[in-house]
Amino acid sequence: MSSLIANFFPPNLSPSYLSALIVPLLQTVGMAAGGMLVACVVGLPLAMLIGAQIRGARALYAVLSVVRAIPDLTLAILCVVVVGIGPAAGMLALAIFYTAMIGKVFADLFLAADWRPVEALRTTGATRMMVAFYGLLPITISNLVSMGCYSFECAVRAAVIVGAVGGGGLGAELVGTIAGFDYPRATTLILLLIVLVSLLDSLSWVLRRHPRAILLLLPFGAAALWTWRPETVTLRHAAETIGGMFPPALALSAISQLPRLLMETVFIASAGTLFAAVLALPLALIAARNLVPMPIATVTRVLLETLRAVPEVIWGLVLVTVIGVGPKAGVVALGLHSAGVLGKLYAECCENVRRAPVQALEATGASPLAVACYAILPLASGPMAIHTLFRMEWNLRAATVLGMIGAGGIGQALYNAQQLFFYDQMMAYVLITWAIVMLSDALSDWTRHRLGWTLVMA
Repeated sequence: MSSLIANFFPPNLSPSYLSALIVPLLQTVGMAAGGMLVACVVGLPLAMLIGAQIRGARALYAVLSVVRAIPDLTLAILCVVVVGIGPAAGMLALAIFYTAMIGKVFADLFLAADWRPVEALRTTGATRMMVAFYGLLPITISNLVSMGCYSFECAVRAAVIVGAVGGGGLGAELVGTIAGFDYPRATTLILLLIVLVSLLDSLSWVLRRHPRAILLLLPFGAAALWTWRPETVTLRHAAETIGGMFPPALALSAISQLPRLLMETVFIASAGTLFAAVLALPLALIAARNLVPMPIATVTRVLLETLRAVPEVIWGLVLVTVIGVGPKAGVVALGLHSAGVLGKLYAECCENVRRAPVQALEATGASPLAVACYAILPLASGPMAIHTLFRMEWNLRAATVLGMIGAGGIGQALYNAQQLFFYDQMMAYVLITWAIVMLSDALSDWTRHRLGWTLVMA
């Protein structure tokens, strides 16, 4: 194992190779920026409509859940069919996926907000949309910005993944280096992702304190949408290809394998999420800047950035190389990446809590540990629970993608069908994956209902 790991070092830092990465880097960040611009412009108003509990809010929430349940990799494949190979396909896939994600998760944050200020505003006779705009939005803005910045970070990693199936950018470069056993160059790309995520984390810190600075990012997203706009739309070819996906069908031998594949996928996702949450909570407490000295928080955040900078599929590729194929590699890959994600979000939930209750407990002479356990964690528990539930849903899709690179589960069957152009079988596996994510979403809704975060129509 040590000899395999040694193959990844030293990274290739030659000026010629680094200069060749400028265009793929711009394509990857551009796909993420353009897709997220569309997602925020469309997704935030949808979330506010749900938070305002307008008529039809349940149906709108259900539509967002349905779209978000489709793996981004699958959306990318379909978008390549429609607009061809290139960043336009990746950007379109990210725009669709993250519009649904932003809309749904922002709506969850609105529904989990402190209801007392909102109820006070309602009693003044304010309309539902006024309540959403002047009540829900101000009291959740910190968590919305945190989640928005994290979503952009996710979109950058997703741009790497969708780039591998025709979107270009760093994803195509990374898959090519690993397929060619050029591990030093793969290490260079991974280090580049770590630096990129570190920069995004610093940007997140600024934006959470100055939310209006987000407006400065809009021109970059707009420029990306214009630069990598679709040049051709092959509707006829797309219609023929999509038509070949219906009706979905599986052979009897494939159906007999479904229980095992489903159990492997669910095991990878649930075990990876549990591993991540257990690892993330203590790391979050020593990464929160309002709990520990800045130098300690900074070092811990660098560790979290390193864990989450590497996409799950890249962790999977490395771990499959090191420890072999199978679900174990998938669990560890999801756990390591998700620990970095949840650690960051948990820490920011702790930083975003209302200061008055914390100061009241501090005034009694309570120790920092007591303040964390009896003030900060209870106040941050709502957003933290939402992030954990969301991560579980996310990991079900990620477990499918990991299956494509040898981690087991239904993803491997989906990938084989796609590679063999058995589109009817591929669609069957996509629908099964969608059903699993929808079931997880229903369980999350039940949990939110038990916690009192239910969407109640007036």
